[in-house]
Amino acid sequence: MAREIENEMAYVNAWVKAFHPAALNYGRMRVGKPRAGDELTGVTRGFPDKILIENDTVLIIEAKIVPTTSAVGQLEFYVKQFPVTPELYFARNLPIKGIILTTMENQTVRLFAEDKGFEYVVF
Repeated sequence: MAREIENEMAYVNAWVKAFHPAALNYGRMRVGKPRAGDELTGVTRGFPDKILIENDTVLIIEAKIVPTTSAVGQLEFYVKQFPVTPELYFARNLPIKGIILTTMENQTVRLFAEDKGFEYVVF
C-alpha cells in the first residue's frame, strides 16, 4: 500500500535524510551535455529526482510513488548521461549507482531494475 505522500520530492528528501544525511546533495540537477539551441527547443537533458555523492560513489535516484518500468528507462538514461554533465565534471570518473526509490513492491519493476544493475528500494 502506497504511503500518503503529498509530494514526491518530500518523499525523496525524507529518504535522503533517513539514509544518506551526510551525502553531498545536488537535488534535481540536469544531467547530460547541453547542446546549442537547447534554450529554444526545450529540455533535452534529464532531471533525476536526486543526485548524491557519498563514499566516492555517485547515487542517482529516480523516485516513483507507484513504480513503473518507464522509471527504469529514465534512470538508465540519467546514468548514461551523468559522465558528460559539465556541472558535475569533477565526479565523472566515480562509480555510479542507480536507485529506483518507491513506496511499494512490484516484482516486475524490481526484476527489470536489477537486470539493469540498479537497486530497487522500498521506503
